[in-house]
Amino acid sequence: MAESPPERRDVSAARRPGYLAALRAGMHDSMERIYASRAPWALLFFVVVTPLALGPRLVPDPAAPPAGSVAAFDVLASETREFTDEGTTREVRAAARDSVRPIYDLDSRTMQVALEHLAAAAFEPAMSSRLEQALRAVYARRIVGSRALLPAAGRVTLRDTHAAREWDEEAPAAALSLEEARRLALAALRAAGAGRQEMRAAGVFLQDLVTPNMVFNGTLTESRRLEASARIEPLVVRIPKGKVLLRRGEVVGEGAARTLAGYVHAGAGQRSFRVLLGSVLFVGLLLLFMSRYVDSHRRAHRREGHLFALLVLVTVFALAVDRGFLWLFDRMVVSLRAEPYSNPALYRYMVPMAAGAMLITLLAGSRVAAAYTLFHVPLFGMMVRWEVPLLLYCLISNLAVIHGISGYRRRTAPIQAGLMLGAINAAAILALQGLPGAPARASHIVFEMACGFGGGVLVAVLVSFLLPLLESMFNILTDVRLLELSNLNNPLLRRLAVEAPGSYNHSVIVGTLAEAAAEAIGANALFCRVAAYYHDVGKMLKPSYFIENQREGDNRHDRLSPHMSALVIASHVKEGYELAKSYGLPQAVLDIIPQHHGTRKINYFYQKALQSGSEATGDVQESDYRYPGPKPQTKEAAIFMLSDSIEAAARTLEDPSPARFKGLIRTIVSDVVLDDQLDESDLTFSDLERAEGAFLRTLSSIYHHRIDYPGFDFERTPERSFHGSRTHDDPPPTMKRWGR
Repeated sequence: MAESPPERRDVSAARRPGYLAALRAGMHDSMERIYASRAPWALLFFVVVTPLALGPRLVPDPAAPPAGSVAAFDVLASETREFTDEGTTREVRAAARDSVRPIYDLDSRTMQVALEHLAAAAFEPAMSSRLEQALRAVYARRIVGSRALLPAAGRVTLRDTHAAREWDEEAPAAALSLEEARRLALAALRAAGAGRQEMRAAGVFLQDLVTPNMVFNGTLTESRRLEASARIEPLVVRIPKGKVLLRRGEVVGEGAARTLAGYVHAGAGQRSFRVLLGSVLFVGLLLLFMSRYVDSHRRAHRREGHLFALLVLVTVFALAVDRGFLWLFDRMVVSLRAEPYSNPALYRYMVPMAAGAMLITLLAGSRVAAAYTLFHVPLFGMMVRWEVPLLLYCLISNLAVIHGISGYRRRTAPIQAGLMLGAINAAAILALQGLPGAPARASHIVFEMACGFGGGVLVAVLVSFLLPLLESMFNILTDVRLLELSNLNNPLLRRLAVEAPGSYNHSVIVGTLAEAAAEAIGANALFCRVAAYYHDVGKMLKPSYFIENQREGDNRHDRLSPHMSALVIASHVKEGYELAKSYGLPQAVLDIIPQHHGTRKINYFYQKALQSGSEATGDVQESDYRYPGPKPQTKEAAIFMLSDSIEAAARTLEDPSPARFKGLIRTIVSDVVLDDQLDESDLTFSDLERAEGAFLRTLSSIYHHRIDYPGFDFERTPERSFHGSRTHDDPPPTMKRWGR
């Protein structure tokens, strides 16, 4: 008997999704190839992130106007800079040097030494007495070598080296020079009664005995002045970002010109080749670590080939947003005059610096978002010149949003997380007031807290706008996307329900089983339920070849060989994958379609082939009766394989009971494990135990026993029209309405 070829349903006319769907699938493949290539994304990272992080250091400052000129425009500090004010430092050091008084050594023993020399000369007593009287008159005054060594006014420091003491006093105006002291000595000797002959004999001797008793110590004075000057540290001027250095129309004073020149010079130092090279190398190291992290993550999860592109794109977006808001706030507050609104530094806490972390959390999970934070925070630190309070605030804000948006079942979830983030931002700002350099004014603190709360709201607004775009661009499956796919109005689900109602019903029950098992082992239950709706969409291309869609007495496989039947059954995997892909289903859902069968054997037709005489020409190859695979790669895919097999087997039980279900479940699970189908998944034996319990509870609730309806014999249903008059045996209409 000639075999009838299997019914072929070309995806044409009403069955074909259409040209646009095919075009969309082709575009999706092209985008996947682009995402998998890292070179263009690495180049984008370097080209965009480097100028964003370095910011104003890549743009030269305007020339500093000279003193006495009129400012042609407002000059604002483009960034916070610190520099040494050399002019002021020299002035302060000179003042410290001048504050050191001249030091004079006062020798209190000078007169005693002169009297000793007088006694040694052995003059007659009367002459000695007159000489001593003259010496005492002279040494009652301070004697210096020259009056030029005395300051005209002010105080001086006197040192008595013999008494080891030091003191300050006004510059002695009555001090005598050595020449004046010697003339005074001769006058005192004459006044003491010395005659002309004694004056000639002892005058020269007396003058030799008169020596300075106050000597200027130039070496010690200079040493102390150098020490006083060295104790003055260089005066560092800190110009905060946004400070108005000059206003248009103002005359540039000496101080303003010097400050502006120092600010411009400091900026030139920051633009040095060494600084730029170090910054570029720093960005390159972060990019390298990001690439290595993606490799490690992919080895652990065996998916998400777009992760590197996603991290790069979100990092670039986040830094661009940060830079844009910093630029906007710096220019927005120029026209404001009242504090604290005119201080641009306070507005930095309104920058939505946690937007990238929230996006990554929703698109790739909290672990990836934590790694993203390690890349984003240093780059943000470069942007704000490593300001510690702002850097810590950025870190706290990113961590808060990662742990604050745990569930995402509604599109309003980012708004709720943004409000929570705003409250944490405000608390973080208050906590950071303990850091050195934090503002102490209450008005500033309150305004910063308000800005922090506003920053949280801005994060929510940005994420709500960008999240759908990134979902579509990277074909990422979020909880909201899953809920949208579970809508029965989805075109592909409507087709499945109409064209293959049995397969649709089977998919719904498999989803219930998979969802229960996923909850039991901690897998993604929502994904399991939703993906189950689409795992058998390939069957609707040949629905009559699958038993759940066949009418009683009509089995297409009766006209096919076992090998041909196996090919038809296995084809629904590839055809379902292509069909679902043409409808734009996410990759995670597409992967379930081939993996839920793995490489399992199509046992019914394999056994039929072994027993069939039509296969007598050669040995039956088991590989011809297996699905193409791959084997399940994740816990969710492994659960699907078990759920699909258990649901199909449960339909064959004539007397469903918990005991029978338990034996069926254990048999199916053992068969799958012994067939090595779960070797490539992360499912453990402990997971299998919990999943079996969930399968048993769910099957028992679905196929539970019901009580008989008294008064009804469903085996003997009278065949009559629902139209026409009521017989005497029919209940009245009121009783019909209430089921009585």
